[in-house]
Amino acid sequence: MKYLKKEFYYSDLYDWHTVKDCRCWIQMVTERGLPNEAEKLSKKEQKQFASAIIDVPLYFRTGERYLKKPDLINKWMDKDQAKDDFIKNHQAPISYCPKCNRQMKLVIDDLCSDIDDSNLRMLFIYRCDPCKEKKGLYNDGEPYVFKDDFCPKCHCTWQPKHIKSKDKITTKSNCDACGYKEENVLDLTDKPFRDKTDPEFAKDKARYCLSEKEGEEYQRFKTIEYPRIKKLVDKGKDEEKHKEIYKKARNIKKLTISELSDLLAKELEKVDYKSLVITNTEVSRDLIITFTIQDIKHGRDEGTSRSDLKKSLTKLLNNTNWKLMSDGISYKLGLLSGRLRGIDQEEVLVNEIKEAKGIHINGSVKPFL
Repeated sequence: MKYLKKEFYYSDLYDWHTVKDCRCWIQMVTERGLPNEAEKLSKKEQKQFASAIIDVPLYFRTGERYLKKPDLINKWMDKDQAKDDFIKNHQAPISYCPKCNRQMKLVIDDLCSDIDDSNLRMLFIYRCDPCKEKKGLYNDGEPYVFKDDFCPKCHCTWQPKHIKSKDKITTKSNCDACGYKEENVLDLTDKPFRDKTDPEFAKDKARYCLSEKEGEEYQRFKTIEYPRIKKLVDKGKDEEKHKEIYKKARNIKKLTISELSDLLAKELEKVDYKSLVITNTEVSRDLIITFTIQDIKHGRDEGTSRSDLKKSLTKLLNNTNWKLMSDGISYKLGLLSGRLRGIDQEEVLVNEIKEAKGIHINGSVKPFL
């Protein structure tokens, strides 16, 4: 028996599982019914609500099934190839009849495994026609213990006969007690998987199994559109939860670099710092500037000069979109320098305020240390 089949067999089998999965999920949601709150809605709104709780999740369900299909088919094919390789490497040994010592006829060579296709073993069944003796053993030499088979009609024991040909294995069973007969055929050819007992399968396959074009559209939606939509939805939820923080972020005074320079030059001169110069700018997500300024107050020592400038800057930049960076202020012979960071994105401003309040960006509160 050859286990590995053509790829279309596995594709059809995967589609069958997809249809079954979607049917079961829809049945579960339908049986659960609408939540009690939906009873207050109009009939039209209830219909729209019911469609939303089925159609939207179903879109993602069928899309994910499409994306996972190639990998799972490859795993199935690899497993079946491994079975074929195992069979090829474990051929049936010659066996002799324990009664007459004649060479026995190999009737069945079958691959056995656990339910997860692990622990592969070959089972060999032999028969001696003159003696009617039978014997079974596994490829590792362990004897096979025969179990009685029973007629489904009268429950008397019977002995099924297995007839193997190139493309099928036929099992015939005749009951001597009641005359009941049974015949089962295992097809070994590469035919597409079909569920002939399901008349609705073709219709549901068209609905639940995405075409290549539909699958590519879902892939684009998942990687491009969905993250953007999710970000907007998450922002809406976060804004609802932290209304005051968003309000504060929108009310912050947003200064351009020119406005900032004018403000600092004017106000810092009042506390004896002058000749403000912006020497460097770095543009990334935010705008980072390097500044220098002179301390013109005679007798002010280095520590006091740095401390006074930091306090003045902190006060002036409060409730603006500019912050003194954490590397602080440097001092050299009355010339002070530092860096300021300018923020123009609302999201960053919101996160800055959250951090100041001890709230993580994901909404959890930092432990108080």
